Amino acid sequence: MSEEPPRSYPQEPRSTPEQESEKGIPRVPATPRDVIHILIGAFLLVLCFGVALTGALTRVWWVLAAAGVLAAIVAVDIFFALRRQRRLGVGPRSRG
Repeated sequence: MSEEPPRSYPQEPRSTPEQESEKGIPRVPATPRDVIHILIGAFLLVLCFGVALTGALTRVWWVLAAAGVLAAIVAVDIFFALRRQRRLGVGPRSRG
């Protein structure tokens, strides 16, 4: 006579259909770090545009330049985050 695990605790599935496709490939390969970089970077780009516009209208050129430099840094960060996402591909090769 073999003992079975108690039926009162159902086994949770390892993944839900929303998480993986039929082939077992993750549907969204994004990492939270890259998503945060992209979302906060987009917000900062809008903020830099507003600060740069204010600096240009008031003719405070150092504010315009600082906002431009910060916008360039943020744009490069977003570029690298998107590049990391593309490099992830479609998921792990082995389920081992």
